[in-house]
Amino acid sequence: MTQESDLGFIADALGLEKGQPVLEIGPGLGALTRVLLEKGFQVYAVEKDRALIDFLKKEFQGKPLQIFSGDILQFDPKKEISGPFPMAVVGNIPYNITSPILFWLVERRDLFSHVVLTMQKEVAERITGRPGSKIWGALSVSVQAYANVSFLKLISKANFKPVPKVDSAVIRLNFLPKPCYAEGIGEFFHLIVAKAFQKRRKTLLNALENPEKGLSKELLKKAFLETGLEVSQRPETLEVKQWAALALCLSRSR
Repeated sequence: MTQESDLGFIADALGLEKGQPVLEIGPGLGALTRVLLEKGFQVYAVEKDRALIDFLKKEFQGKPLQIFSGDILQFDPKKEISGPFPMAVVGNIPYNITSPILFWLVERRDLFSHVVLTMQKEVAERITGRPGSKIWGALSVSVQAYANVSFLKLISKANFKPVPKVDSAVIRLNFLPKPCYAEGIGEFFHLIVAKAFQKRRKTLLNALENPEKGLSKELLKKAFLETGLEVSQRPETLEVKQWAALALCLSRSR
């Protein structure tokens, strides 16, 4: 459980009006759920612990809360929720499934207008990082290809009960109308981003070279020239739009 002021901040960060819907991931004992309901939101919550579900139903009986039993990664919002889409999403995300939940959200971004998440500080910093920094990596690019991201607030581990081992942070994702990359090249875009950051200490040319995949040095040099990149650049120097332009150029040339 976080402090009441932090819970209020998270709820306010959603920017919702009374009566608007929000999907809560993993409500647990309902500390944030209570604040969301107090603000008059229509809450749809997904919880996998049966005992917690029974508790929540009793605790918030008669409130505008609908609880679904199951794993969020297996949950189908469009099938289960009749409420209006797109809707907001909120949740305190466990470290071990942060990336899977992020990509679950990205894959269903047509259903969600924006997301406010509490997560481990280091992961939040990577997601909201900027080019040229040590924390700018594949996760940063992969999320920011689909959303404008903001680091909203640091929450000290001392503000949680029980006290965890790490600090947390609140971030917000506002999904873009469409991904930053050209239609039809999403898989290739993510492929070259992942490959480059696996060898982030190398130059972009050496990190991406793979003749077996049609990425020869000659082809890469031509693509760099066409997209205004230098062969000596390293992966962490490229902005998302530059990754998108490079992916498009290479996909046409292979």
